[in-house]
Amino acid sequence: MSKRIGVDLGGTTAKLGVVTEQNEIIERKVIPTDKSLTFEETIAVLSEGILSMGDVGIVGFGVPSSLKPVSDIVIHANNLGWKNKDLRGELKKHLGNIPIFIANDADSAAVGEFFQGAGQGCQSMLMLTLGTGVGGGFIYQGRLYRGGNGCGFEPGHMIVQQDGVVCSCGLHGCLEAYCSATAIIREITACKKSLILQDMIAENDGKGNARMLFDAVRQDDRYAKSILEKYIHTLAIGIGSLTTILRPEIVVIGGGVSGAGDLLFDPLREEVKRTTFSYDVIGGAAIIPAALGNDAGIIGAALLDRVLI
Repeated sequence: MSKRIGVDLGGTTAKLGVVTEQNEIIERKVIPTDKSLTFEETIAVLSEGILSMGDVGIVGFGVPSSLKPVSDIVIHANNLGWKNKDLRGELKKHLGNIPIFIANDADSAAVGEFFQGAGQGCQSMLMLTLGTGVGGGFIYQGRLYRGGNGCGFEPGHMIVQQDGVVCSCGLHGCLEAYCSATAIIREITACKKSLILQDMIAENDGKGNARMLFDAVRQDDRYAKSILEKYIHTLAIGIGSLTTILRPEIVVIGGGVSGAGDLLFDPLREEVKRTTFSYDVIGGAAIIPAALGNDAGIIGAALLDRVLI
């Protein structure tokens, strides 16, 4: 039987998996994405890895980039150093007539959660990934929503603060600038009044991470609590706005920050009630943690044909 391959393409590695008809990964392969290689050389290496997994029937790629509609040209995958690259065309040189499906990596993760993770049984699902940045995907009536012009869904670059903190994209006040792990690190590093946070950072060779914020809150540090309250309030504004517009059945939260568990989710659910239009009358979507972890991108990539056709 021919195999369904999902590829989760990242800045340091590409994670490949054979995904069954039951949406489970039964075989894995990890291939380093060496930035010293050209785009063409990298695709040759990836293609060799894909073909080595056996009789390939379909391949799906989750790529850390926006994509041009129809052509699926990679606009800018900055972690890979790719700009305006014809990924589909280059893959076909090696894979021939094997069907190829391509989407943004956050979209692929959303597809994985929809079919095999927290979104099972829903028809519409919003996913946000809180990691180095803030990504996300939206499934509407069983199909991946990629915008009216096909360029994708970028919830992390919704403006939540007028003239706010500069974002990695160059705009000011984006959700990503306030609710990513990067934003948390910025805030805890700047919080010199918290001896607990500063000790944690010093003990980690001067490097902060998002986990420190939640560890400090568990130690009842009032400065850490204040940072977390502001973080949750801003995230709730983003979720409230998105759910008011999109009306998903559920909101799935993934990424490293979601590992904080109830310390994040319990107050977030309460704050969303206060930041969502007519929540007391209309209600809102359930907010739940993602279920698949790093497997979501592989599984979702392998199942892109189900949501893109």
